[in-house]
Amino acid sequence: MQVETIHNEVYELLVKHWQNDPSFHFTFRRSNRDGKLEDGYWFYGNESYLAVSFWTGMDWKNKSPNIIFVIEFLTGESYLEINTSDSDQKRRFINNYLLNELQLEISGKRFRKKYQGGYLESLATFIRTDKIAIDEIISKHGADFFKDDKTSIGFISTTEFEEQKSKVDSYRVQQTNAYIDSEAPATIKLQSIEIIDFGPIKHLQITDIPFSSQWIFFTGENGTGKSSILRAIAAAICGIDVSLKGIDNAAPKVDLKLFFENGEVTWIEHPPSNAVQNYPLAYGFAAYGQSRLRTNHLKNRPQSPLPNTNVDDLTASLFDDETYLIDLQNQFERWRSDPASKALFDKRKYFITEILTDILPNLHRIDFSDQLNDQAGTTYIEQDNDGQELPGVTFDKLASGLKSMIAMIGDILVRLYMQQPEISDPSEFTGIVLIDEIDIHLHPKLQKNIVIQLTRTFPKIQFIASTHSPIPLLGVPRNSQLFKVARIRDEGVRVTRLDERLHLGDLLPNTILTSPIFGLEDIIPESHEDKKLVRTETTYSELEFNDQVKARIAAYLSDEKEQELIRLFKQRGQ
Repeated sequence: MQVETIHNEVYELLVKHWQNDPSFHFTFRRSNRDGKLEDGYWFYGNESYLAVSFWTGMDWKNKSPNIIFVIEFLTGESYLEINTSDSDQKRRFINNYLLNELQLEISGKRFRKKYQGGYLESLATFIRTDKIAIDEIISKHGADFFKDDKTSIGFISTTEFEEQKSKVDSYRVQQTNAYIDSEAPATIKLQSIEIIDFGPIKHLQITDIPFSSQWIFFTGENGTGKSSILRAIAAAICGIDVSLKGIDNAAPKVDLKLFFENGEVTWIEHPPSNAVQNYPLAYGFAAYGQSRLRTNHLKNRPQSPLPNTNVDDLTASLFDDETYLIDLQNQFERWRSDPASKALFDKRKYFITEILTDILPNLHRIDFSDQLNDQAGTTYIEQDNDGQELPGVTFDKLASGLKSMIAMIGDILVRLYMQQPEISDPSEFTGIVLIDEIDIHLHPKLQKNIVIQLTRTFPKIQFIASTHSPIPLLGVPRNSQLFKVARIRDEGVRVTRLDERLHLGDLLPNTILTSPIFGLEDIIPESHEDKKLVRTETTYSELEFNDQVKARIAAYLSDEKEQELIRLFKQRGQ
């Protein structure tokens, strides 16, 4: 079954009902994360199933609406599914009013009802029968039962439905006519860099970076100049006076060549040769140095002003380790109290919360306070290795890895919302983000995952990062660019291009470590005993399997059987 075909057929069926009855509202996929809307996935789901709802109410644990109609692509089955793992109150509502009325089957914290026939026939049957019953029950009992709108199951507003439909329709037009929205921010990426007399850099030039490259990585030993390259790029993009940032070269010069998705090319010359200089990326830009553990929450820094979008603030983290990143609770208070952004607050909060819980594997839920200047602030709820919720903690109580990721990703989202306020879905942000030492503070799992998730979450953003670890390189998409940075006494900083020599998609960490990327001569542990063999399995599970095989052979191979095997081998050799 073709996924795109099913989405289109379901879309057409539901839109016909809406055209006949304007109060007939349903859910669409809200975000183009991972390019799903571009691929024709108009509703929730993946390559295995489609899910559509007709009511509000989200199960945050399953990241899906509480009540959904599901179509399974592999089996062709269609069924109503109700998930209430996020709320005991919702579960009581289902038990009290829907369980018997709809003759639902109970499976753990889920309720189901299957339908006969093809998926379109089943959906049509559901719409004219059980959907009407659910609508009547919610109308009659919902308002009295759910006192808090945030945890209720209700009806989709006309405004919300029309906004989501309009967004999906724009992607449908793009898909069929290769249409490009002229009002959408243009995707801008780096094509070439030339840096002269900037910190330790005497003369450095990189050219021919393909437009398809979403990631550019710099590796190299400490002190070779990776941070200086990122700072030079930031200085040119934002047009800052680097003498105020501690760069004391007599006449530093940076030229960047940028190109747009339509093929147009523009140059940024820094310092500019004339008084008028256009900085297109100052409205789609963020940069992060090695220190990313502190935010400007009022509790931690009561006298500090909130950051803004001026160019000095955009580059501050790269040049100053004492920089505070934007605290989400703090920024939410600002948006909520600003008439210009108040209408967008709920959407931004939804996307930010969804993205953080998607990206961070152990972060289960975030509770943002709705009280201005609440000293408790935001509470982060993690889950243990068995999937159970842990007691909520404030940002300062989180582990360094989680703090680093939450602070940086939250800061990226807020800054891009401030620079591109017309956008609600972060997957539509465009621009360039610089990250120095992306691996710092992170467990190996997160080092790989952060690259994968940033790629999926911000498909139109180009990331330029440095790393000391091979693990982030395991998460890079195809067409990523890789450069090794070295420092030579007479030459200054030297950059060697490696992506043309090494295909990252074919390499495991051991190979990456001993390749020219990192240049380790060997990776044999110092504690290794000379008389023992080095284990060369590619995964630990393979090592365990081999040990089990050896143990079974040893248990089977008695002296008598061993002698018999020797006799058989000798006999075969004769």
